[in-house]
Amino acid sequence: MKRKTLITSITFFWGIFCLTGYTSTAAEKAGPLKVINKIVIINQYEEIKPISITSKTGTTVIWVNHSRTPVEIFFLDKKVTLACGSPVNFIVGKDGAYESGKIPFGGTASLCFLEKGKYDYMIKSPRTFYMKQVERDFKGVIIIE
Repeated sequence: MKRKTLITSITFFWGIFCLTGYTSTAAEKAGPLKVINKIVIINQYEEIKPISITSKTGTTVIWVNHSRTPVEIFFLDKKVTLACGSPVNFIVGKDGAYESGKIPFGGTASLCFLEKGKYDYMIKSPRTFYMKQVERDFKGVIIIE
């Protein structure tokens, strides 16, 4: 009886030891998680900064609206159909591609890019007859390698 208990205990502890060793080895092989964020500043009196971004897949681009009016982001040729995380101020449109909502003054929008390619986009602001300053449309590009 004592021998059976001893064998069961050794087997139990050996199993825990093996599982613990396996888990830590797998985590070490995965390496640290790399987060890449790129920020684009939108200002009605200046160009968007930066106009061009080149980065890797998994990059999150964050647009910050410093203009006085709400703006929207429109992707021109290549549409974003796959994104990671939770996009902020973006929805999936009827064509299955991400579209931005109106980004208010001081507001942000963000989108994580998973597919390689060149994404040309335009920042548009609404035009009204009551505005003294006519708003400008800006173009930018995101290149994911």
